[in-house]
Amino acid sequence: MDKPKKEPILISQRQDYRLCLNCGFPNRNSDTHCMYCNAGLFEDTGLFSWIKQTYYILRWRWQLKQHREKRHTSGKERLSLWKGVGFFLLGAGLSAAGVYLFARALAEKSFSNGLMSVLFFFYGFFTLKTLLSKK
Repeated sequence: MDKPKKEPILISQRQDYRLCLNCGFPNRNSDTHCMYCNAGLFEDTGLFSWIKQTYYILRWRWQLKQHREKRHTSGKERLSLWKGVGFFLLGAGLSAAGVYLFARALAEKSFSNGLMSVLFFFYGFFTLKTLLSKK
């Protein structure tokens, strides 16, 4: 999912919406009450009103950006947690299998089984090392 392109809006230019002075929600020019907080909309003129309107525009955009970033990171955090648990179990399982096979290879005096057990152990060790060292 691509991030939406930001369209620059000149603050001095007249927009096709009015911002609620209570919550900052953008409303149509024809609305008399805010669609979000149901506060009355009225038009002020002057420098103070322009500064307040600009502040609400910037605050509303920042809140939308924060909400969008929070929504995208929460799924990634859960996914990375499951990936971490999976890699830990994989590394621990491979290391345990390597130790078990090495003990069996020593009991049977089998060189090829010993090599395979060392390979399993090192795969598990490097999986755990990579998982724990990236943080």
